[in-house]
Amino acid sequence: MAAVLVWEVEHVGSVALSLAIAAGGLTVGVIVSRRLHDDLEQLADHYEALLKTADEESRKAESASRAKDEFLATLSHELRTPLNSILGWARLLGGGKLDADQTARAIAAIERGGWAQSRLIEDLLDLSRIVNGTLRISTQPTLVQSVVDESLTSLQPAADAKHLTISTSIDSRLQPMWVDSDRLRQVVWNLVSNAIKFTPPSGAIDVSLGAVDDTLRLVVRDTGIGFGADVAEHLFERFHQGDSSTTREHGGLGLGLGIVRHIVELHGGTVSASSAGAHAGATFEVRLPIRRAEEPTAKAPPAPLPSLRDVSVLVLDDDGHALELVRSALEPCGAKVITASTVAEASERFARYGPDGTNVIDVIIGDVMLAGGSDGVAFIRDVRRAESRTGRHTPAIALTALARTEDRRRTLTAGYDMHLAKPVDPYELAAVVSRLAHRRLDDEAAAS
Repeated sequence: MAAVLVWEVEHVGSVALSLAIAAGGLTVGVIVSRRLHDDLEQLADHYEALLKTADEESRKAESASRAKDEFLATLSHELRTPLNSILGWARLLGGGKLDADQTARAIAAIERGGWAQSRLIEDLLDLSRIVNGTLRISTQPTLVQSVVDESLTSLQPAADAKHLTISTSIDSRLQPMWVDSDRLRQVVWNLVSNAIKFTPPSGAIDVSLGAVDDTLRLVVRDTGIGFGADVAEHLFERFHQGDSSTTREHGGLGLGLGIVRHIVELHGGTVSASSAGAHAGATFEVRLPIRRAEEPTAKAPPAPLPSLRDVSVLVLDDDGHALELVRSALEPCGAKVITASTVAEASERFARYGPDGTNVIDVIIGDVMLAGGSDGVAFIRDVRRAESRTGRHTPAIALTALARTEDRRRTLTAGYDMHLAKPVDPYELAAVVSRLAHRRLDDEAAAS
């Protein structure tokens, strides 16, 4: 048998070459080395890991898509439910056949539906601010006991309707501390209303407020339906609900607790939830670092209606109901209200009552988004261009449903002096109009 001489050549890449000289000629062979085998195994493991990751990402995407679809379906339901009540009762009122008791019930139902829509919109706007990182807090010296008391007072009717007992344990010795009072009120309202929603009739809710060292503790306990560990880990996630099916017993968008967590964290605090399980009640606890402040001054008594005598107000809005609301808010104060539903009408009326007229426009109120291809921003720009030739400046308020930061920036840049988001309190609107009108008169008196 002929001898075979073999040279092992260093592997090139991951392949080893062997040269063999045997009887009868030269043979060149390619032998797969052990290193290539190991590399292939590693590659296979890496590929398997990539497939697993891709599969997980796919499941997450599918879950996110389902959550989005469920949220949109829930949003439609939550919008349509109060809208059905509002439109239905309004139609019956318009028919003029309701007796006094039914009329009172209709008005109350419309008001409840309106506030439900308002709260829903505010939650959605807060969600948008959270996602964009623009939700801010503005702290001031606050007696937190008063904030909790006011929130519970506003929720008492809802508790009474379900025959729920709300007990409180509030430490009256708490000193004023730096918090955003409006946002803290939102935290209390969301937690207690959540307890009311998930506590069966004749149940109990306990709210306690106190301090431990330098930490404020707000605890809301209920005897409600409770939750399991699988729900607890997702409670403060946006859009999450324990039951999002079409047969769910409780309404809502699942935004409230997510907003609570964000507000609490903006204050440097934490929020947690616990439950012993189904039908065992739930406990929510908020902890905030205490930053003490001097005691705030007592609230001033409600101010009387402002005087708008001899004040002319031009109101631009394509919604006739909105025009009527503004008229009803300002005319009892003595204002002369001139309305317009299009930019062309508003421009004509402003020119008629302009600086050269006998009766000038003292304040402009304009909606921003109008039908017909034009808007309140274009209108105020035209007004400011016209006034640049006369040196006069008519105070203007943008009264609009567009409430984002960029919307406010756009209206103020265009020439409006103030930006008010709908819905607006009629008395607040009258006070703002009065302040702007009298400031203009003071400025003109000083200039002369």
